[in-house]
Amino acid sequence: MNSSCLRFARVSWQLLLAPWRFLFSFVPPYTIAHGWIAFISSLIFISGIAHIVTKITDLISCVTGINPYVIAFTALASGTSWPDLVASKIAAERQITADSAIANITCSNSVNIYVGIGVPWLINTAYNFFVYREPLRIENAEGLSFSLLVFFSTSVGCIAVLVYRRLTLGAELGGPKLWAWVTSAYFMLLWIIFVVLSSLRVSGII
Repeated sequence: MNSSCLRFARVSWQLLLAPWRFLFSFVPPYTIAHGWIAFISSLIFISGIAHIVTKITDLISCVTGINPYVIAFTALASGTSWPDLVASKIAAERQITADSAIANITCSNSVNIYVGIGVPWLINTAYNFFVYREPLRIENAEGLSFSLLVFFSTSVGCIAVLVYRRLTLGAELGGPKLWAWVTSAYFMLLWIIFVVLSSLRVSGII
């Protein structure tokens, strides 16, 4: 790649980062109050960005006619998973074992499911119960419940392969190139199965 292309790539990257750097420049320094103010401010900024992204997702769904669930667990979920992917890649390269890389993925997904879904459901049901005296129930959760069932099923298949690799190859990650490619293709197949089945469910086909 010649110098002009590299220069263009650097300039484009800096222009892409400029608004985000400007936005997060308002976060106070971590030296104030042992970093708690910076931590809370960062959470507020992240929550605001997540709200904006959600609204944009709803707008795209309205314009294209694609079910919001489909956009959520494809484009939106893939975009938010990139930081986890990078963190797991770095951990796998720098650590002797694969414990940190695998723990990062499993723990982040657990937080997304149990906290990211459980807390809003709890707030919603508690608010409706105490304010409107409605019975405790979860509304419009049919598609999500099916997706969670498919997710847990594919997770079992994923963990089974990791256990098999540990017993046969002695490692969950790495190993012979052929096994690495086969494992990667298998995991991608699990993701495709999840997306297809969930999309068919929310579309009313199955």
